[in-house]
Amino acid sequence: LIDAEGSIRFAGEALEQLSGKQLRPLRKRLQVVFQDPFGSLSPRLCVEQIIAEGLQVHSDLNAAEREQAVIDVLREVGLDPATRHRYPHEFSGGQRQRIAIARALVLKPELILLDEPTSALDRTVQKQIVALLRRLQEEHGLTYLFISHDLAVVRALAHDLIVMKEGEVLERGETGKLFSSAQHPYTQELLAASNVEARLAQIL
Repeated sequence: LIDAEGSIRFAGEALEQLSGKQLRPLRKRLQVVFQDPFGSLSPRLCVEQIIAEGLQVHSDLNAAEREQAVIDVLREVGLDPATRHRYPHEFSGGQRQRIAIARALVLKPELILLDEPTSALDRTVQKQIVALLRRLQEEHGLTYLFISHDLAVVRALAHDLIVMKEGEVLERGETGKLFSSAQHPYTQELLAASNVEARLAQIL
């Protein structure tokens, strides 16, 4: 990964100077869902192994308890637990992204970083994943750090918004207010170039 510049803080703690060993206890609290649901899942592991891997590292659960946790989280993301012995290539793109979400969720994190989690999916599946993320956030009180170029998905999921260009923060604020009265010309251009309301109707 590219080295970070500047301060990275979580719950008041600076992370940028911590070693791998020091970061390890924090990893359970911080999880990530990547853009490509196929590339982010190991083809050599079945779904149960993929989801349970974090539990093996970050919990004291025995094998039976880990299996039950996998079953529970698969149900929570809308997948049949009976499929847990299958491999990623046997699932659709939307199902693979649900597996990736389950892998993050099973550790009961406080923050999930979502890196363009719907961009590789068709619009019907996007709607399902957005609904799933909204429900999980409400049920678990999760904080999402959601990265996306799709303004409609941003509008559907984000409470607060930061607009960036080439690593520079141009504008930030409450999402509804920013969408209705953007101040920076770049933000105004983005909104003018995207049909947010029509797209929003498709995914909500």
